[in-house]
Amino acid sequence: MVSLRSGNNTKDSATSSSTSSSNSAGVKASQKETSRSLHTDKMKYVIFISLVLDLLGFTVILPLFPALLDYYSKHDSSGLYDTLLSGVSRFQSGLGVPERFNSVLFGGVLGSLFSLLQFLSSPLTGALSDVYGRKPVLIATLAGVAASYAVWAVASSFTVFVLARVLGGLSKGNVSLSYSIMTDILDTSTRAGGMALIGVAFSIGFIVGPGVGAMFSKWGTSGWFAASAIYAFVLTILNILYVCIYFKETLPKGLVVMIPGFALVGWSSGPVMLYAGLTLYALGKHFVFSIPVITFPV
Repeated sequence: MVSLRSGNNTKDSATSSSTSSSNSAGVKASQKETSRSLHTDKMKYVIFISLVLDLLGFTVILPLFPALLDYYSKHDSSGLYDTLLSGVSRFQSGLGVPERFNSVLFGGVLGSLFSLLQFLSSPLTGALSDVYGRKPVLIATLAGVAASYAVWAVASSFTVFVLARVLGGLSKGNVSLSYSIMTDILDTSTRAGGMALIGVAFSIGFIVGPGVGAMFSKWGTSGWFAASAIYAFVLTILNILYVCIYFKETLPKGLVVMIPGFALVGWSSGPVMLYAGLTLYALGKHFVFSIPVITFPV
């Protein structure tokens, strides 16, 4: 009888120990899942805020394009403006576009240059981020964007302004990189919400940014709107500091191959931004932007 009781006690002890281990493992798993969920939510909003800051700086130039082109048409000593304009005029004549839309078409060419370079650089940005990590590549692209605004701030000639646009277009891969980061941190059940946040960031940027650009256009005396360029530059520097402090690497360990379909998403962001930009540019040619209201002339 003593032997049987001893055996039962041993079994009960083993069962209790097994149950305790299972409960402990379950608690640890639950804590790990909670920690991962908190990290995911934090990174999701870090990317959202970073993208809002970036787009507020990017869209500041959109309502200024007509005035910028008007300034450079009168103050470009390099001859680049006249050379490009003559090429656009020949293209315009071939299409049968009325001459009064000449400046609109010329602005479209400059916008197309920016988006074409973004279109070409986005897949490269994604590939580099798959190898070196999202954070260093994101910071590098933002640094390039900041440099483009710094060049714009001193762009007294049209050649320097075009250089600023080229540098900005090549560095704009951070937008498509945001999609990749959302894919890293979100599963299929929550990914739609993350992508919706990116859409909200675009909405905020394209609604608020042009108005801010119009406001800053009233400051300073430079015909190339140096005050607006400095504003965009400061925003981007703050964005870089924000990413350095709050963004944590999201690239899954061992992942060195681009996620299928990501390149297409990256490429698509260029035409989307081009379409939105040209729409606002066309409005700028026909409506007068002023602060605090937008006045529509009769």
